[in-house]
Amino acid sequence: MHDYLGLIMNIQPIDEKSLILFDVSNEEKSRIVKQYNRALGNATGEGTDVAQIFLKPLITQYEKWGDPALIYGLCLAREGQFERAEGSLTYAIANVLGCEMYLTIAQEALRMVREDIKNPPEDVRAAEITDKIKAAQMSSGESPADRRNFQAPILMRAQKEYEAPRMASVKERRDIMMRSGSGADERPDDSIDIEDVLSPGDKLRRTIKVIAILAGIAAVALVLVFVIVPMIKRNSEVNTDSEKLAYLESIVEEGSSDPEVSQILDSYNSKYNPDASGAATAATDAASVTPEA
Repeated sequence: MHDYLGLIMNIQPIDEKSLILFDVSNEEKSRIVKQYNRALGNATGEGTDVAQIFLKPLITQYEKWGDPALIYGLCLAREGQFERAEGSLTYAIANVLGCEMYLTIAQEALRMVREDIKNPPEDVRAAEITDKIKAAQMSSGESPADRRNFQAPILMRAQKEYEAPRMASVKERRDIMMRSGSGADERPDDSIDIEDVLSPGDKLRRTIKVIAILAGIAAVALVLVFVIVPMIKRNSEVNTDSEKLAYLESIVEEGSSDPEVSQILDSYNSKYNPDASGAATAATDAASVTPEA
């Protein structure tokens, strides 16, 4: 097989300035750059299948942009899918490539792919023969035993130990959502936000916490209404009564020279203020004593 990886290594990552001719928002440019560069990184390693998932939406959405189709075709060529690679590379050449060097790369890759179509490499030819043999045996087998070697291992081997079911992780749910929202060969933007799924226990604990908070707020409100507010009201009434009483006492004391008022004042003091009553009686006795000549 030809060195398709060497051709991919000559393709450079892009930045937002590379998309100056695209009439898209800055946020969209940022997404395109991220998706393209991630695809390029996977294409230069062992993730050619992942690179294709990232590239397919760019090829579909930006039809005149040839760079994604170029990388896509080189990934297919690395996997030995030469017919599909030929179509992708032809598409890339027919559209706008980032620079003249990319056009040279695309033309050279197309030449190499067409050679490999005419004379497939040994490993690719062997893989194709094996696939054809398996398909023929699968379709012509008279009994399940004839197909046992082609069944998925999970269908042939029972699970030895019971494993408690576990919830999918955020990463796993994210991957499922991204794949379910796209076609077979495409992948949407990886900026999808997947909310965390709560287990029944988590939901119960959250409900109990909310109920406890509401109960605390209700208890504070009851204490405020039935304890604090009445206490404040009673203290206010006591202060008002004290002010009224002090005012009456001052009026009565001003008229204490009147015998009737004085009698009322003495009666009040003897009942509610004995100390004041004794002092007033002593003062009266002292005043009634006539000094000797």
